[in-house]
Amino acid sequence: MIESEGGIDYRPTFASYGARLLGLIVDTVVLTLLVLPGVLMVIFGSTAVIVLGMILITAGFCAATAIYALGVSKTGQSLGNRVSSTTVVDVRTGKFVSTGDAGLRFVLRQTSSMVLFIGFLAALGSAQRRTLHDNAAGTIVTRPSRASWSIQDETPDGDTA
Repeated sequence: MIESEGGIDYRPTFASYGARLLGLIVDTVVLTLLVLPGVLMVIFGSTAVIVLGMILITAGFCAATAIYALGVSKTGQSLGNRVSSTTVVDVRTGKFVSTGDAGLRFVLRQTSSMVLFIGFLAALGSAQRRTLHDNAAGTIVTRPSRASWSIQDETPDGDTA
C-alpha cells in the first residue's frame, strides 16, 4: 500500500524487474531508430554533414521524448509499456502523470540507463521498485493484478458463477 499524509488508499501491484527491463529495451529501440540517421551522418560525414547529423540526433531524441511523454500521459503506457503490460502512474494517486513529468522520466531513464543502468540500481533497494527516474518524476510502474480463480467459482453444471 502507498502511504501518504492524505490518507490515499491506493494498492498497486508493482511491475517486475524483468517487465521493466523489457519496456526499457523496446523504448530504447524506438529511440535508436529515431536517432540512427543522425548517428550515421556523424560517423561517416564531413564537417557540414556532422553538424546536420547532430541536429538530426537532437531532433530524434526530442521526437522519442514527445512520443513517450504523450503516450504515458494519455494512457499510462509507452510502446515499451504496452509490450511489457505495465503502466506508469503517479505514486500518490495512481492516475496518469502529466506530459512534463513523463518527458522528464524518459530523459532521465534514457540518460541514466546509458551509464551501467545506474538509474535502475535504486530500484534494487526499493520495496516499490522505484528507480532514479521514478523518484524524480513521482511515478511508479504497475502491472495488472492477476486474476484469481478458485474451484468455488465454478457451478455444478460447469459454468462460472
